Amino acid sequence: MRKPSLSAQPGEIWKLNRDVEFSLNEENKLYSIEAKSFLAGDTKPRYVMIVTEPEVDIISVMVLSTETDVISDIDLVIPTHITGLGQDLLAETWHIQPMLVCNLLKSVGKRLSRDIYDLLLNVGDYYHGLINQQPEINDIEQLGLKVGNRNSLHTAEFALFHQIEKAWSDVLTIPVLARSTYLKTVYLTEEILTNCLQIEQEIIDIEFNQNRVFNSLSNSVNQTQIMLSRWGQNIFEREWQALITFPNLVIATRSHSESQNSQQKNIQALIKQLSSENDENQRQSAAKHLGEIAVGNSDAIQALVNLLRSTSDDETLWIAVESLQKIDPENPATGIKMVKLIDLGMEIASKAVALAVAFLQKAEGDVSVLLQVYPTNNDDYLPTELKLILIDDFGHILREITARRADVYMQLKFSCELGEKFSVQVALGDTNLQENFEI
Repeated sequence: MRKPSLSAQPGEIWKLNRDVEFSLNEENKLYSIEAKSFLAGDTKPRYVMIVTEPEVDIISVMVLSTETDVISDIDLVIPTHITGLGQDLLAETWHIQPMLVCNLLKSVGKRLSRDIYDLLLNVGDYYHGLINQQPEINDIEQLGLKVGNRNSLHTAEFALFHQIEKAWSDVLTIPVLARSTYLKTVYLTEEILTNCLQIEQEIIDIEFNQNRVFNSLSNSVNQTQIMLSRWGQNIFEREWQALITFPNLVIATRSHSESQNSQQKNIQALIKQLSSENDENQRQSAAKHLGEIAVGNSDAIQALVNLLRSTSDDETLWIAVESLQKIDPENPATGIKMVKLIDLGMEIASKAVALAVAFLQKAEGDVSVLLQVYPTNNDDYLPTELKLILIDDFGHILREITARRADVYMQLKFSCELGEKFSVQVALGDTNLQENFEI
């Protein structure tokens, strides 16, 4: 687990860093000409809109351009009075890519409203065939956006623009691939070093080993460790209670106006989208949409179960879990889910809250963990300034989020290796609760 270098929120506009981490050496031979020009500083600054919150150090973004003369029905102009920038921006609704959080430079302008954010994603979803109804031009213009001719996409000019933008996005995608290769190399090196240390440890003096083990056991007595593996054996601590599903905590979801018959016709198409290996955002959108229209559908249930067994992406995994819980609440494939009332006098700022922990083993052997804090009883919102903090076994803060006014829940998603330890703090002012876990 790595601490993200920046905190980016959906709907925010960020300027990109030209000094790219994991940019590769040897004259960046893997990059397109357009990407090289940007990295060399020979082109205008580039911007992106945040689509999802960072998961460890990867985030999904929608590409924005300053070339606003190529406006179409999927390349929408966001005027400067909406962005707060000194120029209009072109939102490429069809062009969503993963990138490293560390390659975001800084947040600029104003955060887009939820209505504009939803509309931009809906336009892209229609283009990719995830929804049937195209947003109306009047709805787009009422939000202050500018839309072009719906026949313009078939012209050579727009085809060339899209081709160039796809090539430029090497700036976003190649560092993600380079990081993945780097991490695999690091893990292999760490495995070799671990084996060497294990051999050395076996030849250490027996008496020294006995003293070390005794000291380790003495220190561990002072701190209670919750073994999540025991939860999988139906062995639970007294204060933790099992959950079938998480409460319905969605702040806002994009609505779909299709009829029931139309929704049923879409189910098979969405199931096919789940098998896409090249577009993680498309898989996530399809999984989420199935949770909204496929209640009790056996094909959709099996498709989501298969996705849970194959995906290595934490965001995709928990979107699939949420959708599967909606359409088949008692399905065992959704993992282990437990909840505990926060023991800080049972009340924080006169509002009771609960800590929920869920985990699920991923296809490659790691374990994906989801933490949620939400109000209980009749409370609708979390106390303002309530904090959810993730800490590693050395006491370093890996991630911290703070409840804002009218937040109905907070959550963190991350991956761990078997045997890894971490702690979770829920804090308000000088009062806090810490729970210690081991995978």
